[in-house]
Amino acid sequence: MPRWLQALVDGVFPPHCEACERPLPIGHGSCLCAPCRATMAAPPAPVCQSCGLPLGTSCQSNSCPGCTHRPPAFTAARAAALYLHSASGLNALAAAVQGLKYRRRRRLADALGALLAERYPFAPDALLVPVPLHRTRLRARGFNQALLLARALGRRRGLQVAPRLLVRTRATEAQARLAAAERRRNLHGAFAVRFPRLCCERSLVLVDDVLTTGATADACARALLAAGAARVDVYTVGRAP
Repeated sequence: MPRWLQALVDGVFPPHCEACERPLPIGHGSCLCAPCRATMAAPPAPVCQSCGLPLGTSCQSNSCPGCTHRPPAFTAARAAALYLHSASGLNALAAAVQGLKYRRRRRLADALGALLAERYPFAPDALLVPVPLHRTRLRARGFNQALLLARALGRRRGLQVAPRLLVRTRATEAQARLAAAERRRNLHGAFAVRFPRLCCERSLVLVDDVLTTGATADACARALLAAGAARVDVYTVGRAP
């Protein structure tokens, strides 16, 4: 939207930050306020070389115990910022992600996509692959937040997006209610590659909103590698510690 038109719209409908609901200046250009955006710091180093989990300064290894015990199929997972819960509620990043997913605030995809683009750590010619939703969940939500984020990232970094390369072949139980081992079982065989020729010998980057245990990303990566991908990395807005 042109800046003058955005200012006009803001004058009629005063904007508020989608994370904290503070009033935003007219023509601010983002649905996130500067204080909330400033809290969205990158995960502190050192991080696990595989899954991106912050390890703490006292750690003597390059990998977390989970990845040491069971290495994931993807090469590396990185996140733009930490997704945190606390006694007082969600941090600004988590509030923004939940606003996008559960309150259908699609404007947030552009703001979070800008954050992804600013910190993008992978190959400049990688193909972006959004983690798919099953068609029943897609119908209920009305959109796939991973696809919106991948498109926002792709526009800013000049990266191609393959929206239908990976499909979810069956509905699965919500991952949030499951332990790590149950998540892996829940997702076994749940993804398939529709157009193998698009990923053959290519560097792919899976895009999603949040990485928690990495079970979804691992299942997606296994399907893509089996279809001939040369490498699969994972990039999410948030990383749950």
